[in-house]
Amino acid sequence: MATLLIKNVPEDLLKELKRLKVELGCRTWAELLAKLVTLEKTILLTQEKIDEMKAGVQEFLKLRRIVSQKWAGPPTVLKELRRSKRHEQA
Repeated sequence: MATLLIKNVPEDLLKELKRLKVELGCRTWAELLAKLVTLEKTILLTQEKIDEMKAGVQEFLKLRRIVSQKWAGPPTVLKELRRSKRHEQA
């Protein structure tokens, strides 16, 4: 099974996710994620949250452009895996 790592989650969001995990009866974070993805409830978003999401998407796209410009060649999974293993050993 694959592993998903999420960093820099704001404390209030983590608190809400923990509450949902208990409320929905999920034992693992994977179960919670699966339920949230398949949940058919309507989620109401404020304009402020929508603006924050749009800003986040734009920042992500900007980061993608920066990384793509600095990439040395066509990316390969094997090459990146080897590079990350060397980094871990240092």
